[in-house]
Amino acid sequence: MKNSILRSAIAALVGILVAFALLWLAQYAGSEIAPAEYDVDTGEILIPLGSTIALIVGWFVGTFGGAWLAMRVSGGNGPGWVVAGAVIGAALYSAADFSDSWWIMALGLLVPLAAAWIAQRAAGAAA
Repeated sequence: MKNSILRSAIAALVGILVAFALLWLAQYAGSEIAPAEYDVDTGEILIPLGSTIALIVGWFVGTFGGAWLAMRVSGGNGPGWVVAGAVIGAALYSAADFSDSWWIMALGLLVPLAAAWIAQRAAGAAA
């Protein structure tokens, strides 16, 4: 039992690291494709649609990759859902911190949940 708990904890930690690395890569690609612009008149930073799409894709890819890896390493589903919870927490925190629209907050919840569910199906099929 102790080995199983340790294995699950390590799997969740590695899955979270992988998820945020993939998320960072997606955000970096999005900022290279469509960089943010500073509006001198209003003093606001204008985020283009390409960066927003890259963020949403990053939530999906990061959650899927991290959750799938955590589920495969641990042999159970729990660590993958922990990864999804970490991505959801970060997504909602950043959306609230930057005063994003309600639909970004909704996608910050729904996209990682869908990715973890698909990862659970994929990890189960691969087992």
